[in-house]
Amino acid sequence: MSPGMNGGSAGLTMSSMPPLSLPESFLEEQSDYAEYYSDVGFASGPLTIHPHRPIHQTARDSMLGPAVRHSHQSSVMFLPSPHLTPTLAPLAEDSVPIRNSMAPRFNTDAILARPEGYYQGQPHVPVESFLMPTQDQYPADSLILFGGTASHSEGSMFRKDAKEYLMLTNSSLLKYKSMEKAAKVFGNQSVWSSSSGHQLLTPQQTALISKDNRILSLNSIVGIHTFQPAGSEAQIQIEYLTSISSQPASMHFTPAPDQTESWLKELRQGCNYHAAQAGIISKGTRQRQWVLDKMRDDHISLPQSVPETDPTALTAGGMWRAYFKSQKLVGVPTNDTNLGDSKVPLEGKAVVIAIGKSYIHLLPHNLGNGSNKDDLKDERNILQYPILTTKAIQYRERDDTFSLSFGTTLRQRKVVITFASARAREIIIAIRARVESLRWLYPLGRKGIELSLSETLSRPIPVPSKEYMGDLGFEDLLRAECNAMNLDRNVFHNVRIDGFRVVVGKAGDSPDNRSDYTVDEMKCLLRALRFNTTFKEISFHNISFADLQKPKTMKDGTIRYGLRLDKEFYELVMGNPQIRYLDLHNCNLDTGTIGSIGRAIRDGFTAGLRLEYLDISGNNASDGADVMTLAKGIVKHAGTLHGLELGNCQITGDGINQIMHAFVANPDVATHTLETFGIQGNTESKVNSYILDMFLKHSMQLQRLDLSGLPSWSKSPILMAETLSNCGGSLTHLDLSGMALHPSTLDQILAWISNPGFQSMEVFKVEGCGLDGAQFASILDAVGQSRNAKVEVHAGRNLLSDGNDLPEVLVNILASGETPASINLRQTCWSEPSLRQLFVSLSQNWSLKRLDLSSVSLASNRDPDVETCKLLGQMLSAHSSRLEELYIQGEETAELTSRMGKNLWRSFQGMGMSRYLTKLDVRRNRFRDEGAHALAEALRGNQSLVWLDMDENDVSMEGFNAILAAFHQGGTEHVPTGTMTYNSTLCYFETPVKDVETQSLVLRESMLETYKKEQETRFLLSNSTGKDSREWKERLAQIVRTRNLSAEAIGRLDRAIKGIASATERNKAAMEAVYRDREHRRDREIDRERERERNRNRDSQLGLQG
Repeated sequence: MSPGMNGGSAGLTMSSMPPLSLPESFLEEQSDYAEYYSDVGFASGPLTIHPHRPIHQTARDSMLGPAVRHSHQSSVMFLPSPHLTPTLAPLAEDSVPIRNSMAPRFNTDAILARPEGYYQGQPHVPVESFLMPTQDQYPADSLILFGGTASHSEGSMFRKDAKEYLMLTNSSLLKYKSMEKAAKVFGNQSVWSSSSGHQLLTPQQTALISKDNRILSLNSIVGIHTFQPAGSEAQIQIEYLTSISSQPASMHFTPAPDQTESWLKELRQGCNYHAAQAGIISKGTRQRQWVLDKMRDDHISLPQSVPETDPTALTAGGMWRAYFKSQKLVGVPTNDTNLGDSKVPLEGKAVVIAIGKSYIHLLPHNLGNGSNKDDLKDERNILQYPILTTKAIQYRERDDTFSLSFGTTLRQRKVVITFASARAREIIIAIRARVESLRWLYPLGRKGIELSLSETLSRPIPVPSKEYMGDLGFEDLLRAECNAMNLDRNVFHNVRIDGFRVVVGKAGDSPDNRSDYTVDEMKCLLRALRFNTTFKEISFHNISFADLQKPKTMKDGTIRYGLRLDKEFYELVMGNPQIRYLDLHNCNLDTGTIGSIGRAIRDGFTAGLRLEYLDISGNNASDGADVMTLAKGIVKHAGTLHGLELGNCQITGDGINQIMHAFVANPDVATHTLETFGIQGNTESKVNSYILDMFLKHSMQLQRLDLSGLPSWSKSPILMAETLSNCGGSLTHLDLSGMALHPSTLDQILAWISNPGFQSMEVFKVEGCGLDGAQFASILDAVGQSRNAKVEVHAGRNLLSDGNDLPEVLVNILASGETPASINLRQTCWSEPSLRQLFVSLSQNWSLKRLDLSSVSLASNRDPDVETCKLLGQMLSAHSSRLEELYIQGEETAELTSRMGKNLWRSFQGMGMSRYLTKLDVRRNRFRDEGAHALAEALRGNQSLVWLDMDENDVSMEGFNAILAAFHQGGTEHVPTGTMTYNSTLCYFETPVKDVETQSLVLRESMLETYKKEQETRFLLSNSTGKDSREWKERLAQIVRTRNLSAEAIGRLDRAIKGIASATERNKAAMEAVYRDREHRRDREIDRERERERNRNRDSQLGLQG
């Protein structure tokens, strides 16, 4: 590293650099970002970015005169760029109007006047090569910048110094034996200094410059830096290219001590102001395109809306040449000093610096130029450093030297790389702009990385297009963490970003490849989320953390401890006050982590955290102290929390009471805002009825209340009718399943049902509550009397029959039209007579629209008989029946099989005669092809059914062909029929995936078995003669026919399923056309009625006037 880089006034950190100056055209209309900034904690007012003076300001002011110089000083100047020529006017900070256009563009409204003959800086050197140009290929030498006597030499080894008179023009560095020799060419004004200004050359003077006088072209310069050997004067070293495919040559020269600073200033000014190609890889070059293609994943190329010549390009990435001076590891232990001084392959060579969306790429400068001799070897030397691992930037204003420090995770080391580039300022600005374009999304800053940045640059910088940062910067953070932990980014393929919401799926590089996360993978993901403060909704739904907390013993005997999830989730919540929605459902978190989350939401309240939804159901919160900590956090958010799910959390003792009391313990909150509250499944918790009543009295917005699976209560009644009625009239879902309802509690529920507050109810569950038939009848009667037509009553898993029969009161209620429109009796055990009574009574019910009899089981542990199934069909075809949806799917477990069974097809005839049935689910009843044929006949005659699911019934190709024939007049080729009726209403046929897989597997196993027999037969045939040979040939032909039939059967099965899908699509299109026609007719009728009304009004007005 060059002297002065590590200390003193020569080394400048980012905080001491001038603020970043951008033209007004770079700042898009702020109103488009105002709402976006407000969401991440920024004010929506215009951004103030202060100007500063470029390094070439002084020299140019001296050329343009006082008037023009005054105009420049009152303008916002952008840093020197090869894309900004002297013809581009600076933009006035106060005079440029605000534009509504989103697309960045140049402002050419004001063009400054230039002196006559002023050099416009147009390059003539071909962009494809840096071969030393011939005399006529150099840009015109129209301006002398500086001159003086100096000792110089070209090359690195065995160089020989020569003391000559050097002259710097706007195009080249020239040499003459003496000042007198130079005066013969340029006249008497042969002495140039920093105070005498620049001299314009005449064409005659330019013509006298010979090829031998030229040392190098300014366009070929890579970087300029200084060094001072021990006991010698300071030297200036110029790294320049003689060819794009070769390493840079070095020119050393030692000017007079009083001219060193002037030479440095004029050389760097010449490169930045006059040499458009010095250190830049221009658009259109073969090398630039190669780098863009090679680093495509890092999005180095700009959005389509941003031209590469626009100054905005600096924030979206760029490409420059630089001289790689050195690399050092800072923080290396003393016993690893040799590692700290290790040399990398790129050291001492020219490199390409490409700044992408996520990485800073360092590539050998010869890659991609068409000379691929060493490309494969050089590609191994490509270095990549994540943008967000940048620790610091040091810049020596004296020359082109600057240093980048990158953080690593290995023993707190830092990698410090020193470069020299003619475009040093532009590279630094590009890196700073890229860092800031990410940092503006993180108002609290990224913990663990200290960037010395100015206060001005800490403000947000708009990106070129809203699509450019569509993931809110999360991708950049994740890439940086993956790089630090040496992980594959593709592991997080199933992490989905949707606006301000992130949903974490299982680990895997595709939706089909899913697995649990490892410790390092989850750590990487949690850190990336921790440092991103923009997401408002974070979901880890069903992501298991169980194995991530356990320590593991490695092969070498060392113990690798798991994740400290309590600390990780505390930092995640505390680090992002924008979180509103946190879903940790079924994540297998331990009780300590739950307590830590409670502590985080308590402590985060003062930092601005306002949690609205928290789901920690399915985790372990068995420790009372952790539940108390969670309750203390809830107290703070009682006025903001809209949803809280604590189901199946193993909460014991008074834990549930503490949680409910937290919502009424905040004196600043009169009524809490909770809309969803679930405490189901906490079987070891003893709930206090008084605290529940107090909680509900403060619940004016409660919509969903789940108390299922809470068998232990302090006293009865559990619920009060008055309390339920006073829940703001907003309660829509109440689940009391699994609770032993005491008669006093049931009386309160019946009183509440008869109240007007019940009118908001949509789902009422009393499954497995130990209700008998008479109690269930009282609930049905109360709901029917309430006239709430939209409520669904779920009462499965109750013993409704009294011995063999249903109670008479229940039979009468079911036969009347005073029942709810939807009844769910899933998993109910019946006797055969009681099930028959149910079907007979419901055949007279005209109010029931939806019935769920899934998982029917008989006390005799057998399927219902034929007579019972026929009664089901008669119920559906009854004249008074208005049933629209019927669910009778079976359930198969290792312990019990619950279903209507193989006799269900006996009811299909009645289904075919139903006039109202639109939805039918008969899955898992195993009625085979016999049932499929009966169902096909029912479909042929039915003109109301719209949706059908018949999977898992052991139906083969023959059965599906019968179903397909029901959609065609006269059937199909495989199943012809004599009737001309066909189904024209079924629009949705759920694909029978399980049956198709089963039948395909059977056919493939048959083909495999046949193939084995075929191979054995061929072997025997090849070793037989005479009569035996003829017999084996016949047997072989028969086996081949059997195999071909199996192969054809698989194809026919697939065609049958596709045919059914095609037929239902045809019906769907026809039905939509009918609906559209009805809408048009209704609209025309409404128009005619309006016209008649207008005519009547007109006639009445005329009559009054007459």
